[in-house]
Amino acid sequence: MTTRISSAAAGVLVCLLFGTATLLSGCVAPTTDTVESASAITPAPGASSTREPAASPTTGPTPGPLPSAEPTPRCMRADGGGIILSSGLLNEDLYSRMHDYGARDGAAGTAHYADDGSLVSYEVASGDFNDAILDRFCVGFYYLDALNSVRRGGGSSVDPTRVVYPPDLHVGDILNLSPYTITTVGDVNGEVFAYEVIFNLPPQR
Repeated sequence: MTTRISSAAAGVLVCLLFGTATLLSGCVAPTTDTVESASAITPAPGASSTREPAASPTTGPTPGPLPSAEPTPRCMRADGGGIILSSGLLNEDLYSRMHDYGARDGAAGTAHYADDGSLVSYEVASGDFNDAILDRFCVGFYYLDALNSVRRGGGSSVDPTRVVYPPDLHVGDILNLSPYTITTVGDVNGEVFAYEVIFNLPPQR
């Protein structure tokens, strides 16, 4: 006699048989250790991925500190000869070490600069005196005297009627600080002179 088993009963029987076999064998379904790559994950259309992209590793050396500004040159104030070359020209190189070392007692005025950053002039303030100004700009007395010999007068100035001495300082006086503006920068208490000088001038501007 043939016995027919319904499809529902057959399904139960298969489940029972499979469960019994698993129990008897003691087997467990294997697991895998593979890691799903980010590129393999594709979000459904219209959905945004919530996975954060992995940070790329940093390569190359760690940036060091920014370079510091150039150090202030040490003042090596020169006094003495060498102002006039054998050709009779003013020695321009003597002024290459000039630098503004900052306001101080006796030299608290304002320094002015050209477009290229070079010193052009100094405006005398109340209480200023010559030695402090010379120290501030690291320049010798005769060197500064030569720069101001046309419009202010001094030891390098020539006047047929009298001897010209370096003038006193007055508040607001402009002292020339460039060998290229000897004829265009400088005054004494608001007055401008036009002395001849004992050297040949470099090109003026």
